[in-house]
Parts: sequence; structure tokens; C-alpha cells
Amino acid sequence: MKIKELALGTLSRILRYAGIIILIYISMVFYLALTERRNAFPRAITHNEAREAITNKARAINCTLDDGTKLEGFVVGNEQNNVILYYPDADEDAAQFLAELDSLPGYAAATFNYRGSGENKGTPSQETFESDAQMIYECASQINGKAPKVVAGRGTGAILATKMVKKENIILLIDPVWSIADAISDKYRLLYPKFLVRADVKIEKKDISTSNNIEILSDRARFSDRNHKIIQDFEGINLSKRGSKPLSEAILGVINRK
Repeated sequence: MKIKELALGTLSRILRYAGIIILIYISMVFYLALTERRNAFPRAITHNEAREAITNKARAINCTLDDGTKLEGFVVGNEQNNVILYYPDADEDAAQFLAELDSLPGYAAATFNYRGSGENKGTPSQETFESDAQMIYECASQINGKAPKVVAGRGTGAILATKMVKKENIILLIDPVWSIADAISDKYRLLYPKFLVRADVKIEKKDISTSNNIEILSDRARFSDRNHKIIQDFEGINLSKRGSKPLSEAILGVINRK
């Protein structure tokens, strides 16, 4: 009888602890579901160190969206050269790219912060994500009256770069993510599985199937597996590794092959 009572008591404690763990898990999943928009379309915090680094070499520019929202941007280099337009990752201040890039001989490097990021007003969302990117492309085309020769993007910004494919331009994807759903599920793993993510923004095969000028630059080692998976899924895309090279040298090495 004592053994039976002991077993029942142990089972009761196990079930109680399991119930607490399940309740905590469900609560965390529910919280992530409620705050999904902030994870899918975060606001990049102003990176003061990066802005200080580019103070003497970058010119401030802006892009006015259809609803009147003004986006801050920067351009570095001779603006009569071909333009490389860079779409930042979701939580990246655009100035960080230019600070790391330093300069890109033969090109003018331009980039803008998304709505709600950096010093920009507004609320980022799926409804405005791609349309804002198209306006940014058009604003970059006004720098010297010509469309950007190279369109680059990092992480979720790479998704936007693939929406700007033209036969005459080069698309450079730096540590790209397949979709925003992948980015969120990679971050939270079992806490927020991919099938729960409602944000539907991703790289579409139809967007890149018309171009032979799409390159992936593997920059940070932790994204190596992700880069190789995209290469496997999309035939005809070349993969280059930055290694220990400066970012500007790595980028030039890729685009000068085209």
C-alpha cells in the first residue's frame, strides 16, 4: 500500500510540474504571437557610433513615401558613379553598413532606414514593407538619374533586394534569409515554430528566375548553413565567402566578376 501511495504521489508531482511547464510554454507562445509584428518588422535603434564614423564622408539624403513619411538615408562616394543600393537587415541602422564598408571604389553606396527605424517616424508593417522598398529604389535612382547598378540586402533586406531584379542590374544577397517566417523561427526555435508565423514575406522564385546576376555573399559564419541551403534551393546562384577580407573588398570581388 505504501509503495502504491508513493507511486501515486510521485506521478501527481510529475503531472503538476508538467502542467506548469506546459502552461509557461503556452503563455510564451501566446506572447510571441501577440508581439509578432514587432519581431517581423522591428525598429532599428539609432547606432550613434556608426553615424559618427561616417560623419565626414557621407551625405544625408531622404526619401519621401507616398503617405508623406520621410525616410533618412546616406550616400558615400562619387555620386556620378554607378550606385549600389543597400537594404539593411530588419534591426540594422543603415549607417552601420556604410561605417563597415568605408568606401567602394567606382561606386556610390546609398542606403536608407525603413519607416520607424533610426530617426524615422512611422510604424513598419507587412502592408508597407515592399511598397516602401520600391520607393527607396526610386529615390536611389534620383541620386544621379540612373537606376542602381547593384542592389544589395542583408538578412531580411535581401528579400527586398530580390524584388528589384532587373535584367541590367546585379543582385547581391548578404547572409540572406529565405523568409521573415524563417528569421523568426530561427530566432525562437521551438518557442515559436514557423507554422505559427503569420507574416508572409519571402524570396519568390518568380522574382529571381529572370536574372543570371544574383550572388550570395557569405559574411558571418553563423549563417553559413542558411546560405548553403538557399544555394541548394536556387540553381544558378553563386556563393562567395568574405573570409577575413574587408567588406568593401569582398563586395567588389563579387560584383566585378559580372
